[in-house]
Amino acid sequence: MQNSTTPPRLRIGELARLSGLTVRTLHHYEQLGLLRAPSRNRGRHRLYDASDAKRLYRICALRDLGLSLAEIARLNLDDRKAFGATLHAHLARVDEELQRLTDLRKMLVQACSRSDGDVSVEEVFATIEAMSRVVRRSRMRKEPKPSSAATTERWRELGLQLRRCLTAGESPRSARVRKLAQNARALLVDFAGGDPTVLDALAHLRKVTSPVELAGWDAPLLRYLDSALEYINQKETFQ
Repeated sequence: MQNSTTPPRLRIGELARLSGLTVRTLHHYEQLGLLRAPSRNRGRHRLYDASDAKRLYRICALRDLGLSLAEIARLNLDDRKAFGATLHAHLARVDEELQRLTDLRKMLVQACSRSDGDVSVEEVFATIEAMSRVVRRSRMRKEPKPSSAATTERWRELGLQLRRCLTAGESPRSARVRKLAQNARALLVDFAGGDPTVLDALAHLRKVTSPVELAGWDAPLLRYLDSALEYINQKETFQ
């Protein structure tokens, strides 16, 4: 029996109910070393004290953050620096997953938009495949933030200059527009790494999808750019 000064102890079923977990889960945590082997009463029932409950609540909180059981088992909560490093590493993984889901959502929005239109299944799949190829290429590049920001700014400046030409009614065959289009083509080739299949995918997407967060570019501006690029390609073919 416990005297009046002994903190109350919990049986495994009571601890399970308080934590919202199952008895089986608590057994599993004990086997993994996440929970220490508890003391037992004369009837051989497991008894958990306040420190065990505190440890379990911390495990639950870390699981809610998305940390794996293996990561939690390796954690030394008394080592603040190591604990912080684990949290930062996990945050980086979450950011990567968010980016993956963001890319996935954009692809789905465009695919749904195409499927809702009067186009064949083959055309919808062509768009999905083009988006997939561009997304994979983007992940392969993994530009550092300063370089990525500089590239975005170059696209933004090119877009502003081309839009002025478009607004003024300048022909996409004019020397000034062709020069701007050549600069845009150089950026496209750089992104594609010279891969013609990626360039074809980009050309397909410019024609059939609506730009999303594309440094100020919109569908009319992309069509204007494509007209200039088509003229440049024609001239280069017959030279």
